Parts: sequence; structure tokens; C-alpha cells
Amino acid sequence: MSVWFIVGYVIFVGSLVAYSAHVAISCPDARQRADAYKVLRLIWASGTGAASVALLGPKVFVKLQEMGVI
Repeated sequence: MSVWFIVGYVIFVGSLVAYSAHVAISCPDARQRADAYKVLRLIWASGTGAASVALLGPKVFVKLQEMGVI
């Protein structure tokens, strides 16, 4: 069941990145291009950040526990 959530998340973030990149590249209005680029950076940073936390979170937690921090 969790695989479907991960696949859905990847598809959703991928489609948002693709659409904002499309608008940032092909829109004739400079202001809309700038806004789309900001959205693209935000989605990319949050998407990759959330994925890295989800993948590395348990390992980091265990390591901190072994070191006695937590």
C-alpha cells in the first residue's frame, strides 16, 4: 500500500515540475515566467527535500540514537 503512495507522490511532484518548467520556458510574459521559475524552484526543493528526509530519516535517527544524542 505504501508503494502506491510513493508512486503517487512521484507522479504528482513530477507533473507539477513539468508544468511549471513548461510555463517558465514558453510563456511570453516575463512576469509569469519569473513566477513560474519561482514555483519551479520551490516545488523542486520541497520535493527533493521531502524525499531525502523520507529516505534518510530512519538512518539518521538510528545514528543519533547510537551516539546518545536522542
